[in-house]
Amino acid sequence: MDNKEILGAALDALDRLLKMFMIERYVYLILTAFSFLLLVYTAFLLVTKETANTQMLVAIFGSTGLIAASSARISWFFNRAFSMIEELIKGLSK
Repeated sequence: MDNKEILGAALDALDRLLKMFMIERYVYLILTAFSFLLLVYTAFLLVTKETANTQMLVAIFGSTGLIAASSARISWFFNRAFSMIEELIKGLSK
């Protein structure tokens, strides 16, 4: 196998991998969007009512935690996928 065939096979594998986990990425995207909307709504209530109760603080910290967790998971997935391609390209360039 020459370098172009190896690279093509690796890119095909990456494409299949991204398609395989597409549903997972959409779930994380929906979770992040819902958490962001919850955060905006809670911030609006906090500004208009000017009182912070336990429910508002749980909503604020919970939504920011969900945003951080889902964003980190998506970033980790893409980082692993692209580092696989990076290692392959480095190996082929030697």
